[in-house]
Amino acid sequence: MPRRSPNASGQMTQAELAELLPLLPALTKAMTRRSHEVPAGIRADWRGHGLAPRHMNLLVSLALAGPMSVSELSTRLDVGLATASLIVGELGRVGLVVRTEDENDRRRTIVDLAPAHRQAISAFVSRRAGVLKSALEPLQPKERAGLVKGLRAIVAALETGSPEDTVRTTGRRSSR
Repeated sequence: MPRRSPNASGQMTQAELAELLPLLPALTKAMTRRSHEVPAGIRADWRGHGLAPRHMNLLVSLALAGPMSVSELSTRLDVGLATASLIVGELGRVGLVVRTEDENDRRRTIVDLAPAHRQAISAFVSRRAGVLKSALEPLQPKERAGLVKGLRAIVAALETGSPEDTVRTTGRRSSR
């Protein structure tokens, strides 16, 4: 891929958009092709209980950071406390996570991977993280930070939509 120098206005050019847009579905396709790496037992739980990517995000967080409170998970996943609690409850019913009372503060609930699944989930996350690490290590720290910032901006834009999207789909401008 050729490097492009940023234009003077900082605005994204058509050429930059043309380079970026095909990468998004390609990234999704590549991640989907690797779904076979999810351990069979967890994949069966996924299908049997209608779990979604948000559930995997919580499992990944626990595998990487270890046990944490529901409020810490809420912050890490960038979801509300009620949503984090709901996801924890759903994963608890399936048996993928366990909740315990914090010994130091009985009002806090600590969430951890269930012992029966800890090794399989951790191994899966380690493999997935290894792929990302080897792909991103050649980048300079500023480039990696820019990539993360860009991906967050893309996710936020896709989740909220733009005022133009609202006009196209509803015929009226959003009040966001």
